[in-house]
Amino acid sequence: MSEESVNIYEAPEAELTQQNNGGNKPILNFDRFSAWGVFFLSLITLGIYSIYWLVSRANKANALAKHQVNQNLIYGYIAIYAINFVLAFTDISEVLSAIASIISLIVGLVFIFSLRTSLKELINEGSNEPVHLSGILTFFFYAIYFQYKINEAIDNQK
Repeated sequence: MSEESVNIYEAPEAELTQQNNGGNKPILNFDRFSAWGVFFLSLITLGIYSIYWLVSRANKANALAKHQVNQNLIYGYIAIYAINFVLAFTDISEVLSAIASIISLIVGLVFIFSLRTSLKELINEGSNEPVHLSGILTFFFYAIYFQYKINEAIDNQK
């Protein structure tokens, strides 16, 4: 009787931790997705997809980068965004809505630029030439611009 036939009802064992496929090129762990896809999905979902995109990429960047985006900042931004979204469709108070919008803008900018620092670190870690992520383009086109730069880095490092 062989060793394999003794434990035929035992569950198979597998390594479940995520392997770093990029070696010294951590940006290769990101998925390549069209920047136009990010744009149109964000447009169709009224900006909700861009929030999902930011949170998912921030979590992946936190797993790979030395500079990490604060988790409280991520959750705070989601909460403030949800409050602001609800206030936009209700007629409670314009002053309250304006305050929520200003707070959402400030927390969002801190979150986006913190993610920019992490992504810049990940893109430049395995790159032959340092890549600069523009602050102005980050401000206006954050998710689309980040996805474009991620795709560019993946193409250059493969």
